[in-house]
Amino acid sequence: MKCPRCGTQVEDGLNFCSECGAPLIMPAGTPERKQRKKSNTGFTPMIVAMVLLAVTAITVAVVIYSLQKRASAALDQFNRTYGDYDVSADIDLDSLNKSVENLKNLQLDTSVNTASSSSESSDGPTADFVKYSYTDVTTVGNDITVVPNGGLDGSTVLYGDKDLNGFLDYVDAKVLEEGRSINREFFYDMLSCMLVDKDLSSDTESIEKNMVMSLAVTNNFFGTDVNINNCELDAGNAAEYRYNVTVLGKNDTWIINYGKHEMFMNNGATEYTSDMFKDEYLATWLVAIEEYYGIKQDTP
Repeated sequence: MKCPRCGTQVEDGLNFCSECGAPLIMPAGTPERKQRKKSNTGFTPMIVAMVLLAVTAITVAVVIYSLQKRASAALDQFNRTYGDYDVSADIDLDSLNKSVENLKNLQLDTSVNTASSSSESSDGPTADFVKYSYTDVTTVGNDITVVPNGGLDGSTVLYGDKDLNGFLDYVDAKVLEEGRSINREFFYDMLSCMLVDKDLSSDTESIEKNMVMSLAVTNNFFGTDVNINNCELDAGNAAEYRYNVTVLGKNDTWIINYGKHEMFMNNGATEYTSDMFKDEYLATWLVAIEEYYGIKQDTP
């Protein structure tokens, strides 16, 4: 079928156009194909309303206009500060595997508000449930389901005495172009899924890396109503996050591999390509974090 907005011929069964992102309306009487084919056409945003696209005219292949202008200078500043540090390794497999292992093994002390339970089943492994400060986590074998519980929000302080709401105000005012802003709830939920608990990821470097990736993704979907219902992890592939999301009222699964900087939509059937993981943009987010919080790191 053809996209009603740009006229591109697209695969039957996709929810929205792989070229311009417009929602696809199935002709009356046309059954939806159950098998979906991976698209190589590139940019495929999840359900972006046609009216929103017409008004904002945003090209998601470029993360934001102001970041384009600042990217080169920010990367230079980043390189001067961190020398040979590899910005493309903002989240590495070793740290992700360590985090997942901690999820399975961490026993928090009584000063942390947690509750845990286990359920035995003759049909399979035991399901363990733990309520952490930022998320509720259920573990069954290597399968981990993380649900944001609202414990991380605008009042959360990750560094010094500055909360996340103040940081995002800074990003909106100093980094993004006028009229653009970070979706607060989307950002808080995504960061919650990465940090899990205030005692699990408490070192500066780990928090920075997770904030960088959360900013990259949530900024990329500026203006789109995205809610994370839960996040599924496999202990054997810690870099891959499966986000079960609701976007403009429709459920979908987004798969993001932070190690490979890859993203898939349409329940994992369609690859989404974007510059959001480009080194210059990741460097800009990192510089913004360190400028606002006054973080100083030793030069290698």
